Amino acid sequence: MVPIASPSRRVGIAVLVIALFLVGVTHPSVNDLPGFSDHTGPTEIHIAEFDRLDSGCAANVSSYRGGSWNGSDYSKVAFVRTDDPNANLSAWVERTSPAGVDLSTFRVHVESDSDSARNDSCETGVLYGLSVNTSGGSPAGILADAHGHRILWMHNGEYAGCSASYTSPLDAECSRFRELPQRTWANATDEVDR
Repeated sequence: MVPIASPSRRVGIAVLVIALFLVGVTHPSVNDLPGFSDHTGPTEIHIAEFDRLDSGCAANVSSYRGGSWNGSDYSKVAFVRTDDPNANLSAWVERTSPAGVDLSTFRVHVESDSDSARNDSCETGVLYGLSVNTSGGSPAGILADAHGHRILWMHNGEYAGCSASYTSPLDAECSRFRELPQRTWANATDEVDR
């Protein structure tokens, strides 16, 4: 039997303590150790559905607005202001964070196009339904790891809301994104016209 205080045992313990210290200094998360989780946010977003539900004056169009989340799928019903209730709508998506980050950020754009003169008698627009799904990223490992995603909703280039799903201690607060992130990390992956 080898005593605990043998020279080889002391050297082994010292090397282990130094290695754990160095890992703790350079990689403060247990998730950076081999075999543990490095769960990241998704890397892709796609438009699953995009439908024109109603159009006209805002006061006369269905008042339902809202959204829902189901795992990696988001659905939203919203009203986008357009000059003409018959304006064409298009939707496209982009990633605004690099692949492999813990909190992925995407933008979903809904834009209108019309050749008609602006209707000044009321606030005209289109009520639409839009569903997107996210995919990719690293899966969970042995221990839970901070990860998530945030979707910024844009109407004609203007901030129109935010949806997020994330774990602590990440900060997915949306108000700071009223000023648009300038960087785009992935070109549009989908474009749908209605």
